[in-house]
Amino acid sequence: MARAREAGACMVSHYTTRPVLIASLLASLSGVSFAQDDAASGPDFWAVTGLKPGSSLNVRVSPSSSTDIALQISEGTILRNLGCEGKGDARWCRVEFPDGLAIAGWVSGAYLRESGAPPDADALVAGTRYNATGTLPCILIDYPGTTECPFGVIRAPTGLASVFITLPDGSERLIEFREKAPLTPTGTTMTSSRNDDLTTVVLDGGKETYTIADVVFGD
Repeated sequence: MARAREAGACMVSHYTTRPVLIASLLASLSGVSFAQDDAASGPDFWAVTGLKPGSSLNVRVSPSSSTDIALQISEGTILRNLGCEGKGDARWCRVEFPDGLAIAGWVSGAYLRESGAPPDADALVAGTRYNATGTLPCILIDYPGTTECPFGVIRAPTGLASVFITLPDGSERLIEFREKAPLTPTGTTMTSSRNDDLTTVVLDGGKETYTIADVVFGD
């Protein structure tokens, strides 16, 4: 039952995403008590395996198939093991991406096998957690005259990328991408378009507009 529910038949075009910083997600779980195995008793890393072609594995915010989906991940994705609970197909494992992506959560252990560490990731920009930094074109209704926004990107070899955009007030806008396709940030509406090697993301009916070049994703 758990295997059938946690591996979707196909990738969906809109997710109930929770693209939050790992620290924030872990904090939200701090008040929940689980009979969790010690992570040290299991492997350091898992690989996602056993999915049907074209399907994906749900990453959930807590160890239950009835809770919200944070993200869906593909066959072969390497995850860091943070500990598991339960047994067999009812086993849930708490995981995070090893490359610093802003997502962590729980996945069904039925689709995990022991793995080695992932290949070395991109080098980081000195003094940062980012694989690349720079500025990108932006239009912000709340900040007239703004045409460029600083950004930093964290990349993963699985085709995922987290783009952190700094707004004029110092806050950050996080946009997650899978294979260069943006995922709708929580609490917003989004449209996007492609023009050559540029992706334009429009949030909340035009309140925020960002143009991201493919080079940001490591091309």
